[in-house]
This record gives sequence, C-alpha cells and structure tokens, in this order.
Amino acid sequence: MKKDKQQSSFVNIGSSSLLIVFLVLCLASFAILSLSSAKSDHSFSEELADHKTEYYNATSKASLVLDKIDNLLADSAESFGSFGNSYKNEVTALLHEAQIDDITLTCRTINNNLIVCYQIPVRERQALDVKLSITDYTESETYYEIDTWQIISTDTWESDQKLNLMQLKNKI
Repeated sequence: MKKDKQQSSFVNIGSSSLLIVFLVLCLASFAILSLSSAKSDHSFSEELADHKTEYYNATSKASLVLDKIDNLLADSAESFGSFGNSYKNEVTALLHEAQIDDITLTCRTINNNLIVCYQIPVRERQALDVKLSITDYTESETYYEIDTWQIISTDTWESDQKLNLMQLKNKI
C-alpha cells in the first residue's frame, strides 16, 4: 500500500509541474510572437511614413511648378486677346522643354488639345506624373485642367528567368 500512495503523490506533483511548464512555454511563445508582430508593425509604419513624406514633398514641388505654369499662362493670355492657334503656339514655344525648378516640361497636341506634362521624382523608381490640358481661358475660369496627378512607376519590368512549362521533342 505504501507504493500506491507514493506513486499517486508523484503523479499529482508531476502533472501540475507539467501543466505549469506548458503554460510558461505558451506565455513565452505568445510574448515572442507579440514582440515580433510589434516590431514588424513598427518598421512598416516607419516605411509608410517615409513614403507619405516623400509623396507630400513631391506634391508640394509639383504644386509650385503648377503655380509658375499658371503665372506664365496668365501672362501669355494678357498678351493675346483671344484664345486660338496663336495662343497655343505661344504656350508651346514658352513651355516645351522649359525648365522650372529643375523639372522639364513637355507639350503635346492630342485631338487639338494642348497637353503640358511633367514628372516629379518621388522615390528611386516612382514619380508623380502631372498632365495639364490647356483650356480656352475666354470661356473657362482657369487656364488649364488637371488631367493626371498620380504616382507612376518609372522602372521597366524585365523577366529574370524563363519558365519551361513543356518540353517539345522533335520527332523525325
């Protein structure tokens, strides 16, 4: 009978110890997972904050360039009495390949509409693309309408490896 009492007390001590060890391991695992998740969230939020800062800096620079374009268009409109081909030619001559704050402007005519384009670098492979459509200032309140104001990728994608899905055998 003494052996039964010793075994039952040993089993009770062992099962409670195992339960405590299991709970400590679970808590340690959850603590490590929480720490890893918090670190990941922190690095993601820092990267997102950097991206937002770069975007707003590019937007600010694009707005300054837009203000200077607006002033140039206003000056050109004052020198011309009416909106027409001569005004469009003057604006094209004034803005095409012009440099404003180290940003190069380009002018294109698409469907008889004059489009002024420029890009502000945001990151290494991204740019803020701005396209303005020059409007008839005699009929509109503005000299232009913003057609595009978006982030674009300036990097070209190239495949770095081939996938051989099927091997064809030449049978003669």
